[in-house]
Amino acid sequence: MKSPAAEDSPSFDRILLATDFSSASRSAFYTALEVSTLVHGSLVVLHVFEDSDVAVPESGGSLLEMQGLREKCALALDQLREQATAAGVECKTMLQDGIASSSILEVLEEHQIDLAIIGTNAPHGFDRLVFGSTAESVLRKAKCPVLTVGPRVARDAPNTNTGPVVFATDFEYSTIRAIRYAAYLSNQTSAPLHCVHVLPRTLEGGTQADVVPQIMAEALHQLATDSGVMIEPPTCATTFGSEISYAVVDYARQHKARLLVLGVRQASLLASNVPEHITYRIITEASCPVLTMAYGSATTPIEAPRGELQTRPREKHSRLTQERICK
Repeated sequence: MKSPAAEDSPSFDRILLATDFSSASRSAFYTALEVSTLVHGSLVVLHVFEDSDVAVPESGGSLLEMQGLREKCALALDQLREQATAAGVECKTMLQDGIASSSILEVLEEHQIDLAIIGTNAPHGFDRLVFGSTAESVLRKAKCPVLTVGPRVARDAPNTNTGPVVFATDFEYSTIRAIRYAAYLSNQTSAPLHCVHVLPRTLEGGTQADVVPQIMAEALHQLATDSGVMIEPPTCATTFGSEISYAVVDYARQHKARLLVLGVRQASLLASNVPEHITYRIITEASCPVLTMAYGSATTPIEAPRGELQTRPREKHSRLTQERICK
């Protein structure tokens, strides 16, 4: 697999791990070490101390309690830095006061972070993320990719999946642009790239059961070619499912995917072609980390990151599909 030209390739030189010291964040820390080592990036470990979470006792003493908690957080950060240094990763820590979502986004902007990593811990599939509204805000508003480590990813060791990088798309403008990150990480890990599109079960077993997947596969190959990333031809697959999230997760699980890549809309996950519930369900049900990249709408172009993908709009892919079916 050939590497793309340096000026066309994404860069993960500066990586941020936002932690709350939970078990989910612990798993995300292992992933952060793995990614930092892989791309030779430096790591910043951030904890936001929200004093609003500390109950103020009626008898006073809250300042002593808060100081004790801050010291415990600082000690925990020091331990993480020591582990990262021992693993050969350049690491520094930050302890900030404030609202978690705002502080994380500010640090991402001020320190020009290339990749944010967070953990999730939703016991019932997709109801909540470990940071609750914080994670939602980061996923929607971050100007860099966000790598989320869900509750089904191994807790006590780095990701042991050795399969492909899976890029799931429905050809919407906000999803297809994320293929560049999938291709980059495919190159970095020397893993094959799988491009996947989910078709409704109503098409399975019908007269178009063979035609539609072939058309979709051709469209996926064209998408990968149009991306401008120098890679070997990816595996382009279509799968059937009544629920997109489960179909994507099942495909990734069957192929022991090491990473899932999705594109979402920057304005609101609720308005995205990968809706909030689908995105969250994929994140929390996947047995591998999930990288999301939020983009602006198709009608309102936003400033492209380094090496951004230029693709044709979904309308052309849809029209191509309709024409081929009619023929």
